[in-house]
Amino acid sequence: MPGMRINTGSGIDPKMVDQLVEMEREPVKQLETRRKAVLDEQKVFGELKTNISALGTALNGLRTKADFNKLKLTSSHPDIIEGTVDNNAPIGTYELEVRNLARTQKLLTQTFPDKDQTSVGFGYLTIEFEDGKSFDVDIDPDKSSLNDVASQINSMGQGARAIVINTKEGIEISDEDNFRLLVLSEKSGKEAKIYIDPDTTYMEFNEQVTGRNLEMLFEDVKVYNETNKVTELFPGMVLDVKKAEPGTKVNIKIDYDVEKSLEIVKKFIEAYNKVNDFIDKQFQVNSDTNKAGVLSKDNSLRTLRRSLQSNLQYSVPNKKYQTLADIGITTDPKTGALKYDESKAKQALSEDYIGVSKLFIQTDDSVGLGIRMSDAVRGMQNQQSGVVSSKDREYKRILENFDRDLATKERLATQRAEGIRRKFSVVEQLISGMNAQGQVLQQKLGGMG
Repeated sequence: MPGMRINTGSGIDPKMVDQLVEMEREPVKQLETRRKAVLDEQKVFGELKTNISALGTALNGLRTKADFNKLKLTSSHPDIIEGTVDNNAPIGTYELEVRNLARTQKLLTQTFPDKDQTSVGFGYLTIEFEDGKSFDVDIDPDKSSLNDVASQINSMGQGARAIVINTKEGIEISDEDNFRLLVLSEKSGKEAKIYIDPDTTYMEFNEQVTGRNLEMLFEDVKVYNETNKVTELFPGMVLDVKKAEPGTKVNIKIDYDVEKSLEIVKKFIEAYNKVNDFIDKQFQVNSDTNKAGVLSKDNSLRTLRRSLQSNLQYSVPNKKYQTLADIGITTDPKTGALKYDESKAKQALSEDYIGVSKLFIQTDDSVGLGIRMSDAVRGMQNQQSGVVSSKDREYKRILENFDRDLATKERLATQRAEGIRRKFSVVEQLISGMNAQGQVLQQKLGGMG
């Protein structure tokens, strides 16, 4: 019949099926969005954990006398004597005089025309030390040059070493050769002297430098040492003696190192402010988004801040410096950050180092900031009851629940999607069948006309 319209297909838009399937996944998408928000929040909380851990590390320098009290050594003649001290050194000023440096024994052979051709003899030579120990150096006739003997001595590792030197004496003295063997004791001091018996070789050894001990006067008392690095004069001090200056009095002063202690205080303040600033920013409302930080609704942040701030309010028994404010450390009333007047802190430490240190360290009669706040930080990190650990467990529990819910909803969405596709497949088959019947009917009707 003219004007009759018969479909050649089902006429179902495939996009409609995809849209229905996508609608079934909407609960999954919503859950994934919520899970991502928790992950983002966990990441931000991880930054706070890192800052708290750094604060704990900084506080380790303020807990005890050994942590905070630092000493330094200054020398009136650093070109003669320098040194270092640790906290065991006795504070005071001491007088020294360097009379002789410790020296290494050095023996030198006569000259030879070359270093690697001419034989210096064969058999052996004996090297003996002041304490009676000795060793023999065997010399092979086929390997008996100066280089060979030096290599043999060095390979034995017995406390002596040898080098071949090119003196170029021949350019000054026409009948003199250029090469000599120099044998040195690996240690300095009188007891490190060496003696060489050349035995069957052609070498003759002469003492080039006599081994001797370091000799000094310490507070007019003679002291000696095998080397020029003195480690045992008294506990906690190491002296590096550079040259002898008989008659020159060197004063070394061991005193508190104010600068190093200030560095420890400054590191603490920087670490504290980093934690405080992080928490403060979480409660600030962004003017563009009109939202605060992702942790702004987390009460644990307020608990952390109160715990840290409460440990700043204390005093210690001292005549002048009783609080942190007395040495230039105050709290900003608006932000909670610590303000630090380093010049005031330096003056306080210079005037009363021990008294000021009580503000930070634990002593017999006081507990300073280091112990107080360090214990607070460790409490936050406690695996059983700490705020930080509790929050970690909470995140873990929430994310595990999300993962279970996602798995369930994903399975249901997949099942429903398969059901929708099956139903539309049946409908499409029915419509296709009807279209085919319509085409047959149309052909029959056309034939009747």
